[in-house]
Amino acid sequence: MHPVLVEILARPVGWLLIGGTLIMIGIGFGVPLFIRSRERAEAEEAGRRGETPRQR
Repeated sequence: MHPVLVEILARPVGWLLIGGTLIMIGIGFGVPLFIRSRERAEAEEAGRRGETPRQR
């Protein structure tokens, strides 16, 4: 097996690198999706109360 693959797949540090990378990518996608969902819920709630949604 290629030495770089051995370092990444056969050593704990490699698994930590893979896990950390996936977590950073997940945060990069998750935070904007969470913000959009909260804004959508806030706009729906404001619509039910008859208010205009706040602009930021």
